[in-house]
Amino acid sequence: MNESPLGIILLTYKNKVLLMHKQDGVLDAVDHPWSLIKVFKNNSNSVEKALAKLIYKEMEITVENIEFIEKNYYHARLTDKNVNNIKRSEHQLLDFFSVKEVSKLFLTKDSAEFISSYKHLITL
Repeated sequence: MNESPLGIILLTYKNKVLLMHKQDGVLDAVDHPWSLIKVFKNNSNSVEKALAKLIYKEMEITVENIEFIEKNYYHARLTDKNVNNIKRSEHQLLDFFSVKEVSKLFLTKDSAEFISSYKHLITL
């Protein structure tokens, strides 16, 4: 997808960031990058609501207190309840990574730029 996202959210929990990795199927030979959650279309009143809706769709958790950082960047801290209730879809990996671990991953360009600029939010 070459379209620019309307919003990208950094979801953090206990000094780690939550990243998503999707495949097209079990035999998918393409090396897909890890990424942050991104919303491309907004049928809601705000990007924050669209991100919350997408997070619920992707993981079945309700995230509140989504804060705007700048441009199309947003941040939210996950709670123990959020993390304990995360559901993963088929062909989807969700995992938490420290800043050091993230530096070794294959990331989407916009996710890498966001994390590089705001990695201090991960360790707060």
